[in-house]
Amino acid sequence: MLAGILAGGVVASRLDDGSELIAAIDETPLTRVAEVEASEGAPGRGVFVQLTKTGHLCVWEAPSATSRQRGGGCNSVDDPLNGSALSATLSYDGGPAIADVRSASLFGLAAKDVVRASVLMSDGTLRDIKLKRARAGSDEFQAFGYRFKKGDLRRGIGPTAIVAFDAAGAELGRQPTGIG
Repeated sequence: MLAGILAGGVVASRLDDGSELIAAIDETPLTRVAEVEASEGAPGRGVFVQLTKTGHLCVWEAPSATSRQRGGGCNSVDDPLNGSALSATLSYDGGPAIADVRSASLFGLAAKDVVRASVLMSDGTLRDIKLKRARAGSDEFQAFGYRFKKGDLRRGIGPTAIVAFDAAGAELGRQPTGIG
């Protein structure tokens, strides 16, 4: 019994508490790959990628490559899109009701074979997203940044999912936004 407890303690002490990734994020420069356009009084922001020495691909939305005011996250370089055709992050200020959101944007990466991406809105309409070729290390992606119109948000129309399409218009993947 004591051996099992000791072995468990050794294994637990080797688990990553996130400090290595945090240090790698602090050390690794960001590369701008797309834009979230300025609109209706909201400032423009960049979409940045970061390939860390810990084996993570991070995607951030920030005013600049050196800003600490950023949002986003990191995935393993082995599966940066989490097994999907795209990986997106929704960022918003205000809420919780869509009509109370003051500013909202969506940013992320899509697989290189994605030729079109759209946001499915709660009223059933699609908003096309501009894709831009991007590299992270030796991998190629389609990067994107999109700002939602304040008029849509005020009317309670919000994003429900982002959808990726191939050249024939077939759906390659869909990610719910968690709002709308």
